[in-house]
Amino acid sequence: MLSVIKKVLPVVCLIALMPDSQAQGWKRESSLEFGLMFGGSNYKGDLVPKFFESRGTHANGGILIRYNPVQRFSFRLGVNYGSISGDDNWYGEDEVRAARNLHFKSDIWDIHAGFDINLNTFRYKQERGIIPHLILGIAVFKFNPMAQFTYDPSSWQATALQSYDNLQSRDGDWVELQPIGTEGQETTEYNDLKRYSLTSFAIPVGAGFKFKLSRQWTFGIEYTTRITFTDYLDDVSGKYVEPVFLESQYGPISAAMSDRSKTQNLAGTQRGDDSKRDLYSIFGVTLTYRIMRSGDRCPAFL
Repeated sequence: MLSVIKKVLPVVCLIALMPDSQAQGWKRESSLEFGLMFGGSNYKGDLVPKFFESRGTHANGGILIRYNPVQRFSFRLGVNYGSISGDDNWYGEDEVRAARNLHFKSDIWDIHAGFDINLNTFRYKQERGIIPHLILGIAVFKFNPMAQFTYDPSSWQATALQSYDNLQSRDGDWVELQPIGTEGQETTEYNDLKRYSLTSFAIPVGAGFKFKLSRQWTFGIEYTTRITFTDYLDDVSGKYVEPVFLESQYGPISAAMSDRSKTQNLAGTQRGDDSKRDLYSIFGVTLTYRIMRSGDRCPAFL
């Protein structure tokens, strides 16, 4: 029986290594890369009208896996961690924003998968080369908007809120905004307005350049914008609500963080723009290493 196996296995192996020319090309050109990404992230939404705001740019980093089955196409999988922020006070010339006086910051965990379309031929054996590419995919991200509370005994909140004095010890605290329903979410009076999820989906769209440094190492520059399905990256979307409802449901901190204007806004007036979804972007440099593979060959049979 052993002698039969020794005779049959080499034949099976030779047949397996004689596929059609397309499969040979796939095997010959495919490669797997692992690497790191370092750069920044920022956001565009109700508190930042620009696609790129330097004051809202923060460090971002992650890991990247890229599989190149053919010369013009690459699959990618990555995890990134960074942060975003926005502040009405950055735009003091805008009277409406200055009067609203809202700000936020949030960490962002981003898990994404997608593909690169290489606009030049990408051969893993080449030593040098520049490959421009387009990026498209899908991402799942987790966020948690926060804002800093400032205690002010001369503010309108001190007069309108019965328990405002109890907040003195919280002066300077960073407050998580989603649990306190700043736009009336899940209060008795606004029970049909559900609290937004802190996990959502996005579509990354972008472009970049890959620079071959050697057969193994590739340096890259890329920029991707995440088109999200939420308008609450900044906790701002809908309308102001009656502070008494917020105070009775979530305490005075909710009412104080909901309306941070110098003068109280009427309930029902617009707090944000719910006609547009928020965006965030990740950009920077990548450095990946291609895993070496030995040539395809059959094992030796004695």
